[in-house]
Amino acid sequence: MDLLFNFIKENGELFILYSGVANIFLLIMWIVQMSKTSRLDKKYSDLAKGLDGKNLEEIIYRYYERIDQADIHMNKIDQRLGMIEGKLLKSIQKVGMIRYNAFNDTGGDLSFSIALLDEEHNGFILTSIYGRSSTTVYGKPVKKGKSSYTLSAEELQALDRAKNNSLDEYAKAIS
Repeated sequence: MDLLFNFIKENGELFILYSGVANIFLLIMWIVQMSKTSRLDKKYSDLAKGLDGKNLEEIIYRYYERIDQADIHMNKIDQRLGMIEGKLLKSIQKVGMIRYNAFNDTGGDLSFSIALLDEEHNGFILTSIYGRSSTTVYGKPVKKGKSSYTLSAEELQALDRAKNNSLDEYAKAIS
């Protein structure tokens, strides 16, 4: 141990010099780190301030509120879409029409049968029989593609066309 104390006594100035150099080096490192920390703190401050001087936390909170409102709005739209799809199944989607000459003594195909059906083949058949002295119009209900009433050949043909055609295809056919 005496050897160590003697070494320090003999080289004391060298130890002081090395400690001074180390202290100066550490002081320079501390200044560099403070400069970097200061720049990082300024960037964080700018980020936290956000757009138009608003706080970033406030901006994020408002966006979450907007997302919540959009979610509520989407749920309402989904509910309405479900309701509309349910109604659409019950709307007329399939049309079949046949024109014919009901009596030999009348000219032209002035009589007709038209079948109007929904997606599940429920609806009705409307028939108009044209004669020289009178015209008769009557309807027959259709459930699941069948009527509880006896159908004429023309009504069956109109029903068959309606089952096989959608309203879009009918519109293309008559134009």
